Amino acid sequence: MIVRQRILLFVCPHGAGKSRIAAAWFNGSAPLGWLATTAGITPQTEVSEHAPRLLAGTAVAELLDKAPPRPLTAVPGAAFTVAIDCPAEAVAPTVSWRLDNPGFDEAMGAELRTRAQHLAGLLGGEHSRSELEADRVIGPPDVEQATEVP
Repeated sequence: MIVRQRILLFVCPHGAGKSRIAAAWFNGSAPLGWLATTAGITPQTEVSEHAPRLLAGTAVAELLDKAPPRPLTAVPGAAFTVAIDCPAEAVAPTVSWRLDNPGFDEAMGAELRTRAQHLAGLLGGEHSRSELEADRVIGPPDVEQATEVP
């Protein structure tokens, strides 16, 4: 069976913390055909120490992308983009998240988990089209890649 692989791109200022945590939580509950990855506006040289700390002991700790942070240009053609605490002019997202808990603490980790899991539910069809439009989840047409699923 062939499933269309759509890329969800989480972007944060440095591509090293918030986007990594959100992507791990999304990938832990991603609907069939969706895969999250990350990028930064000005990427750091390595993953933030906060990302593994806030995911430690969770069901998605092993899903944390430990590769060096990448720039936006390294992830062309994302079907959906979430900008997390990014300046408005820095990225053209499908949706922007301004976190209520911006500090790298348990509250921020919980907020990212909740938001990412909710987004997975929206993209997985658990809601009607009008709910998706109201939540600004429907964006431009998807750019898809064909991927075989065993």
